Amino acid sequence: MTNNFFAKACAIGVLLFIFCVAFEIHGSSINIYADALNHPELSGDIFRRYRPIRSDEWAVFTPFAFSQYFSNFSMISEIVRAVPTNMFMTYGQAVWHPALIYRPAQIGYLFLDQGSGLAFFWMGRLIALFLVSLIFADKILGVNKKLAVIYAIMVALSPVAQWWWAVNSIAEILAAGQGLVVCWKKYLETSETRQRFLFGVLFLWCAGIFIFGIYPAWQVAFGYVFLVCIIAVSVDEKASLKIFWQDKIFWLAGFVIMLLPIVHAVYVSQDMIKLTMETEYPGHRISLGGDGLLSWTLAYLIGIVLPFKTLAPNECELATFFCAIPIGTIFLFYLIKKLNVKDSLMIGLFIITILFLLRNEIVLPEFFAKLTLMDRTTGGRLKSAIDFAQMLMLFRGLTLLKDELTEKLRLILSAVVMVICAATLMNFFSQEFELWQIVGIVVFDTVAVFLIISPLNKLRMGFLILMMFFMGATVNPIAKGVDVLMEVPVGKKIAEISQQEKTTWLTIEAPENFTIIHGAPTINCCNIYPAFETWKKLDLNGENFKIYNRYAHILILLTNEPTKFTLVQEDLFKLDLNPLDLQKLNVTHIFSRNGELEKFSLPTVSIKKIYEENGNCIYKVDSTSAQIRDNLSQKIAADAEFKI
Repeated sequence: MTNNFFAKACAIGVLLFIFCVAFEIHGSSINIYADALNHPELSGDIFRRYRPIRSDEWAVFTPFAFSQYFSNFSMISEIVRAVPTNMFMTYGQAVWHPALIYRPAQIGYLFLDQGSGLAFFWMGRLIALFLVSLIFADKILGVNKKLAVIYAIMVALSPVAQWWWAVNSIAEILAAGQGLVVCWKKYLETSETRQRFLFGVLFLWCAGIFIFGIYPAWQVAFGYVFLVCIIAVSVDEKASLKIFWQDKIFWLAGFVIMLLPIVHAVYVSQDMIKLTMETEYPGHRISLGGDGLLSWTLAYLIGIVLPFKTLAPNECELATFFCAIPIGTIFLFYLIKKLNVKDSLMIGLFIITILFLLRNEIVLPEFFAKLTLMDRTTGGRLKSAIDFAQMLMLFRGLTLLKDELTEKLRLILSAVVMVICAATLMNFFSQEFELWQIVGIVVFDTVAVFLIISPLNKLRMGFLILMMFFMGATVNPIAKGVDVLMEVPVGKKIAEISQQEKTTWLTIEAPENFTIIHGAPTINCCNIYPAFETWKKLDLNGENFKIYNRYAHILILLTNEPTKFTLVQEDLFKLDLNPLDLQKLNVTHIFSRNGELEKFSLPTVSIKKIYEENGNCIYKVDSTSAQIRDNLSQKIAADAEFKI
């Protein structure tokens, strides 16, 4: 790939990024609130519709990000959970801290309004991942310009990346991981000192981004794949490894400097980290293998239908890379047997694939799982890493085979995929798809694989780009602006009340995190780690400790019965709350879509509706009735008169 081509790609990427930020273009599913709050006129969807299943994005991550505008981007916020909450480490948000350099996509929030900040976060990561993948394809996989573009699209718009886009740092892990490998190779290849140190600094920055992704399930899985790539590069450049030893002082100082902001962030967050590690979920969630997900390695075959059809267990868990298994492995054996070519990268990727597959089929000894960090990943996350490794093998094999792929061989390989695809669909998804749908999927996958392994003219390349683009770009909506959150009348009223007085809110039968978007301290917004000081007020004996000791969404309903905790699923519990306990929680306001909560008022607890529009209600909670206040005033006056 010529430098001129990459320069043009970067220029186009920068212009596209500026356009998206200026016009607040993003892929968030926040327009679900247009329906949830009965304001369809505020919807900003341009293409397709929101994804309700991505609730960890539209219902948690994005509201958390917007809540930071009301805490001056402090590391500790009292808006989330209505108690001091660390906003940097779990579901990490934009804060004024040096370690934010390792979350560059969030820097935009510090200087831009909510709409432009969201576009900066969403589109900046997409464009950066595409460009880094483009370089990786050229420098590491060695493919030609056309295949490099195809590869970059297949990574940046892969189903797994798009379905998990805004959470779990998938974009950062993929971009930083590939960046690590590229920078390491350029460092070893470069003899000029300043350039070599520049690549060293970039390597350390990518390492910081990868480490600070803080999602071990994917960091461990993809970390091994990228480690294999680095080892392969080192083997190929072993004559240059002496440079690393010569620069040992630079690397020692560099690693220390790189780690300092991370170490400080971890140090000041140690209490939160300890609480999280000791939770029922996710703290006690470990995996020793034996998941039995061998058949899931063929899930890439149904990627094209995921944006349009609900499948079990869900679309997100089935999403992966279009890796064309088993073509990459066939390439490897063909290279070794027929051409006597032993490529270190392909061999390493094949080995890690086998090890990952074995880990998913057998239960590891606990000490070994912990030693290798395999206890911190899961079968489903390893599946994504396996498919990524196989995709790398596919493109690397295309580079090494060159003219060996005859028309006959390409047809045979495509036929192999066709048979595997048909067998997989009939065996695992025969109840999910009609015959015509199965035929359509088989045709799509077969044609896609045939085009990938064929010489690409303009027509073939255009068609393949459309196919890969369609598979990933249809996952998330294309939306403009954030009016659906910031211009809703009830939201403005919530902000007004919260700014004028000290408040503590509950959301009842309404979007749980909508209030924090407007700066309202809310007890039952998503508790990213347990608020013991809150729940122990209702659970003096700790009988429900295991229910609320977790990352949790919290459904609260008022009841005339005694207050009761109920675990619904591992990340959700329900609280049936007696109005008498509102005072224990110091609740001052309730946001609800239920317009009849006043019926739960008691002689000592007043629940009064003070605002309503389009079914969105705000209630004022007063735990001291007028009669009690009068009696108290009379008593105080009588005591004063007696003393006189």
